[in-house]
Amino acid sequence: CTIKTKIFFAILGISAGLMAGSWFAIGYHNISTAIMAFTSAFFASLSLYMHWAYKKNWMVSWSESSFNAIFYINVILFIFSSAGMVVCMVIAGINHQGLTHDELMGENLWMTAVWCFMTAKWTGMSAYYARSYSSHLMAPLVHSQPIF
Repeated sequence: CTIKTKIFFAILGISAGLMAGSWFAIGYHNISTAIMAFTSAFFASLSLYMHWAYKKNWMVSWSESSFNAIFYINVILFIFSSAGMVVCMVIAGINHQGLTHDELMGENLWMTAVWCFMTAKWTGMSAYYARSYSSHLMAPLVHSQPIF
């Protein structure tokens, strides 16, 4: 998809995370879900920044180690978010938590699992695009060096 589409979806992810985080904190008093929604919005904004930096050609000044740091940090956070999603679903199932309006009030781990998934999605996408943009921007540098 085009860079404009990537930017649009990142903005959509930021707004969804901020609105859901606010709603779950204020309306439902579900702090764990609110934290994960805000975390998802943060990683969506990281993705937006990477797409914007690529579009505006700011990334050409980034070093290979910057791309690697973004990649590995996001991969580790992807693993933790995915594990958090599974743990939330298992605990919610064991505790027989439901999804009705009344059961969503307070801590409901089904909704936390959803936002762990969203955080995993954004960290996975950030890792993917860090690797993709790095290989795209660093490829001319690798091929332009003389071979002795």
